[in-house]
Amino acid sequence: MRIIIDINHPAHVNFFKNAVCRLFEDGHEITITVLERGVLPQIVFKEFGYVKCVPIGRRSGNIFSIVFEANLIKFFKMLAFVFKNDINIGLGVGTFLLGACLKFKGVPNIQFDDDIERKEEIFLEKATCTKLYFPPICKAGKKIKTYNASKEWAYLSPKYFNANQEALKEYNINPREYIFIREVDTATFNYRHQRPNLIESLAKQLPSSLKVLLSLENKSRKNYYPQEWILLKEPIKDIHSLMYFSKLVISSGDSIAREGALLGVPSIYCGFRKMAINKFVEKKGMFYQIAPKEVPEFVKKVVQGHINFENQDIFRQKLFQEWDDVTKLIVKETEEYVRIKEKQWI
Repeated sequence: MRIIIDINHPAHVNFFKNAVCRLFEDGHEITITVLERGVLPQIVFKEFGYVKCVPIGRRSGNIFSIVFEANLIKFFKMLAFVFKNDINIGLGVGTFLLGACLKFKGVPNIQFDDDIERKEEIFLEKATCTKLYFPPICKAGKKIKTYNASKEWAYLSPKYFNANQEALKEYNINPREYIFIREVDTATFNYRHQRPNLIESLAKQLPSSLKVLLSLENKSRKNYYPQEWILLKEPIKDIHSLMYFSKLVISSGDSIAREGALLGVPSIYCGFRKMAINKFVEKKGMFYQIAPKEVPEFVKKVVQGHINFENQDIFRQKLFQEWDDVTKLIVKETEEYVRIKEKQWI
């Protein structure tokens, strides 16, 4: 079976990482197409160097690039690639361009998403996919299917992720003695309506008793944060271990905040987006969406031990028992089309 997977975001690398390994071991031929966006191609080639990786399309931070380079121009490049290659099935996370190209060729396409607030994109995904999978934040239907988990669980489940304390040595830090902070760049489509530099604006109000690891998307702003904060270099080696052993995660982007919560670490999302997936994760505990002005007081209470949280291992084991194995679902759905194809050949 010849499989194509389109990746447009670093989180999608993690989402497919374990499934690609399983499918490759099962003998399938896999091609990864990657958007040239920051360090994303480097991450893709590092993680998936054992399969074919092809850059298609590019994207910088401006609207012209997002609309034309990452969508219109990429569509025609992807269409040409699809028709030049023999493909049996496509996979993606919200990549309706791939779906449209495969639909022209009559090839099945399975998509995964959790951002139901993006109405236009979801409409296009539904129109071009064979199946579209969501966490249980919407009703299932003919094309729409659901699974009981957040998509970050595909790589953060205890089945696939074990934290490595050795990752802390590079920064001379100890478990629970530091905060992990992520500041996203608002010069992107999803965050274009968000006030920029949210954490920067409150940085000096945070307790100085703990060290801080700072993942800063826009490095040109580094001098506006406290000098004693440790600036991480992208791509960050073993980022999830660094998050796992932190006392607290603070993020102006939603994805990192959800990841922190699933790792069993109290995680603050101080961004503007009101998302159903965040509410789903919030109900399990550890995830808190808090207005920026309220963050310093909340952090102070956490540092002083005034808020009690469930034991990290117990919390994650509860999720492990309750939630679906998302990687297993990806592999199962893909190989189901293998069996359909084989029946057609008989």
